Amino acid sequence: MTPAKRTRSSARRSLDLDQIAATALELVDREGHGALTIRRLAEELGVGAMTLYGYVRTKEEIAEHLSELALRELEIPAEGRWDERLARLFGNLRELLLRHPSVAYLDTVQPLSGPAAFRAADVALGILAGAGLSRADSVAGMSNLVSYTFGSALFRLHQATESEPRRDYERRVRLASMDSLPHIADMAAEMLDRCGDDEFETGLQDLIDGLRRRRRPTSEGD
Repeated sequence: MTPAKRTRSSARRSLDLDQIAATALELVDREGHGALTIRRLAEELGVGAMTLYGYVRTKEEIAEHLSELALRELEIPAEGRWDERLARLFGNLRELLLRHPSVAYLDTVQPLSGPAAFRAADVALGILAGAGLSRADSVAGMSNLVSYTFGSALFRLHQATESEPRRDYERRVRLASMDSLPHIADMAAEMLDRCGDDEFETGLQDLIDGLRRRRRPTSEGD
């Protein structure tokens, strides 16, 4: 009797969205966001591409799920003064983005709008409103803090990337002329070591100080 043609057992494998997201996150953490394709993720999961399509329809949908999974790691500070909690929240966010670079890159093409992202935004708005900022200032403050944190993380990640654009940038800074670009030439070393932890903390405190000046008096104190 001729044996029946063997089918891929992986095609019958049961998956769930968390498992798919976790595998996708591991893939992009290891190889960068450019590695994320339906076919490649299916290979990582040990299933056929058509099997994966039964759970997710597009690469963008997968990106949304993996970003949401990563953001669940964000530590939300519960104690301390409003300014201390705000600084810790966005410091924790930057650490997460440096740990999962693709979350920062993916946010540039599709907004993070899952439950974990909205939870963090809600906490930030609550801290700001509770500190005595108006509704408009609370939203603007949260938006500026998010933009600053993502921007700092992205620039730091670019610095750590060995690529021709990065090397070209470094060459241009080092070749800056005292005649045409005197300030860049004078501060070349600092220009090539931007967005470190100390610089981020200084900028973050500057933003929070600006928000402090816009507060109305509250029971939370300064």
